[in-house]
Amino acid sequence: MVFFIGAPATPSQALTLGLQVAIHSVLRPGRPPAVQGSHRTKLRNGDNGAIAPKEVERDQNVLFHSQFSRIFRSILYTVAIIMSIACADAQAKDLDLSKASIVFDGKTVPQQRAVRMLQEEMKARTGITVPITATVPDGAPAIVVGLDGALPGGAVAPPRGLTIPSAAEGYGLWVDVPARGTARIYVVGHDDRGVLYGVGKLLRSLHMSTGALSLAKDTATASAPAYPLRGHQIGYRNTANSYDAWDIKQYEQYIRDMAVFGTNVIELIPSLDPTERESVHMKSTMWDMTVGLSQLLDDYGLDMWFWLALDGDVRDTAVAEEELVRRRALFEACTRIDGIFVPGGDPGDTHPDVLMPWLKRMAEVLHEKHPQAGVWVSNQGFTAEENEAFFGYIEKERPTWLAGVVFGPWVKLSLEDMRAMTPEGYPIRRYPDIGHSLRCQYPVPRWDRAFAHTLGREPFNPRPKGMQQIHNMYAPYSAGAITYSDGVNDDVNKVVWSALGWDPERDIEDILLDYGHYFINESHGNEAAKGLMAFEEAWEPPLSTNKTVEKNLTRWKAIESADPDGMAHNWRLQLCVLRAYYDAYVQRRLAFESGLENEAIKKLADAAKSGSASAIDAARALLAEADEQPEDLAKMRAKLYSFGKILWDSIGMQLDVENYKARNAERGAILEFLDTPLNDRSWLEVEFDAVAGLSEESARLARLDEIVHWEDVAPGSFYDDLGNAMKQPHLVSQKPWEEDPSRVNSPQEEYSKGTGLRLSWLDQAQTLYGTPLLMHYDNLDPKATYRLRVTYAGRFRATVRLVANGDVEIHDALPQPQPFAPVSYSLPAAVTQSGTLDLAWHLLDGRGVQVAEVWLEKE
Repeated sequence: MVFFIGAPATPSQALTLGLQVAIHSVLRPGRPPAVQGSHRTKLRNGDNGAIAPKEVERDQNVLFHSQFSRIFRSILYTVAIIMSIACADAQAKDLDLSKASIVFDGKTVPQQRAVRMLQEEMKARTGITVPITATVPDGAPAIVVGLDGALPGGAVAPPRGLTIPSAAEGYGLWVDVPARGTARIYVVGHDDRGVLYGVGKLLRSLHMSTGALSLAKDTATASAPAYPLRGHQIGYRNTANSYDAWDIKQYEQYIRDMAVFGTNVIELIPSLDPTERESVHMKSTMWDMTVGLSQLLDDYGLDMWFWLALDGDVRDTAVAEEELVRRRALFEACTRIDGIFVPGGDPGDTHPDVLMPWLKRMAEVLHEKHPQAGVWVSNQGFTAEENEAFFGYIEKERPTWLAGVVFGPWVKLSLEDMRAMTPEGYPIRRYPDIGHSLRCQYPVPRWDRAFAHTLGREPFNPRPKGMQQIHNMYAPYSAGAITYSDGVNDDVNKVVWSALGWDPERDIEDILLDYGHYFINESHGNEAAKGLMAFEEAWEPPLSTNKTVEKNLTRWKAIESADPDGMAHNWRLQLCVLRAYYDAYVQRRLAFESGLENEAIKKLADAAKSGSASAIDAARALLAEADEQPEDLAKMRAKLYSFGKILWDSIGMQLDVENYKARNAERGAILEFLDTPLNDRSWLEVEFDAVAGLSEESARLARLDEIVHWEDVAPGSFYDDLGNAMKQPHLVSQKPWEEDPSRVNSPQEEYSKGTGLRLSWLDQAQTLYGTPLLMHYDNLDPKATYRLRVTYAGRFRATVRLVANGDVEIHDALPQPQPFAPVSYSLPAAVTQSGTLDLAWHLLDGRGVQVAEVWLEKE
């Protein structure tokens, strides 16, 4: 039995306490319930302390049955009293706003949009329409919204200790409950955006469910943002996994959702062709959508930026002029432009000596209608010589048209180095890729290959702790961030970046609680927040033993069952449930297919007894069992496939290519990979055909033995499956992930796709930007000689040089062998006689070093 000290905190605690009191009042009249010790008491006979005889026990049983109806009535009566006390206590803490009004008399369009957003978002979650009035009503709560010093009804001082920030976008929010009279909620902005963000904070603070709207009476907060740039790229283009299917109303809703968490910039990707519809999903031309969104963002008072690459060769005078003409037409068509971001690369390959003078001319065209708009340039993909020319131009010319520089993917510098190279007076804007999980700026560290080959590059990818580390580590070097995004799969990450851009000290769990309550469900917000955090934990290797996956599926299945309306209409809940099922499906399928492969390998290991043909036939049959999944896997697969239509209908998400016309399988089309083999079946099938083609049984058996023992090494020898986080003990990481999340100076896991290849070839250890790939061995036999075998694989097909112990060349200028196959080198005895060995691969040509497997074997 549980007891509470003080008033019950929740109705469930009130019910427990009521039951305790009622039962005790009947069975032990006149005495209070015990607070500690056993809740059971012994019946005693007289004063001698002896336990009552059985006759007395029978009498007590009769007494119990005769008193049952009185107990039940007493329970009901007491529970009613306690529940009324609990409800009264809850009401004392929360202010009921179901009969409230919004008091507002602002004249600017951004303030009007903010107030309309408040009214409509409350109605969407509660069904309650809170009316808007220009005067403060009598006898009912009021939400008073306006500028500091210009509130409807006159100026009001905030509570003692609360000061409305005088900084841009600052706001104050508090509740005033006078001893007599009606309560007032004040949302007071320092400027128009302050009103918007004050409304956003109010929406995050409200308790909203069907027919219920309330706010804690002790609400009192004031805030202003830490960083001036807090935005996201939401481009209407074919590459996006959802945006290209939206209309202007869906864009407006998403912009509102982001603004509630502090977003102040939306970056668009326009077309310079007024007739272009890049995607089959587009309901309007890219030009018309761009113009409409420019007006919409102006209405909300939010900044509108363009990501606008330069494709033409402007060394040609005619091309240069035509490019300016096309941009002038776009600039003139837009109501608002605050910034233009021109990537120097990815895409783009115009040398800075040509690019920068042409951008000066473009800035002049831009300023004809938008004189305050800034031009920003990135050095993505720049070589050392191009970086020297780029920063040299800025240092020498000190261009007034240049607002700042952008740090984005494929910048071959650290942000610290870039800040040091950028002349004073020019801010840096970050352009972080928060939407991709591999082959990207911030890949998921140590990802299990089963996820890499199924969830792939653009899954629903909440990474709250990772995003917090990335944001806060680099934030001091920049003026903020406008993130790279190509769909709603990174929705949680967007919210995290907006919230941390406002307050980098904010607790990540608090952000997720806001997300869960505001976007998922008031009743399940806490569990949703735990589930969002668990998605990141579910990606911690190895998947085969990760217990979070199944626990998180249980959590989201409970929310799914409890919220059928949300499952029908709430795309964020749908995405969460999809991910929970997908994780569990991959984990269960991995266990199933790994078991089949293990049994198949046993059959191959017995080939000397059974014969090679019989062993291969038995192994093939076992591996083929994956084609007929067990019932639980088949049901999960069918459920996952059903999410294709669910999320297409909800948010235009394109989860496969054939049915929902994703641009390609990499663009969030995770249903394409539901049947991707999670074992080496594809490679084994190729090997079986090759073995069958050998003329001698001895050769066939030798080849099967090599397959069976591919990773096995003798004592004192070593095998590393590079790219597999659980099998690369000798790989050296120059810096831990926490210090180098972009892996500019350290190795990362890279993943490729292909058929007929070993899984160990489809992932590699990789380094970029000329960083060497390093391995280190200890405890070697100083008297032995060693052979090194290396499998070079990966999409870069780079040319590399391998050196031992810093100066002993193992090979020079070796292009990646085709097809993939291990290459072998006898090491000089001198390189291992100290008992240690260091290996370093240096990039000579290509994008980066990629190595898939390494054996160090005693000869």
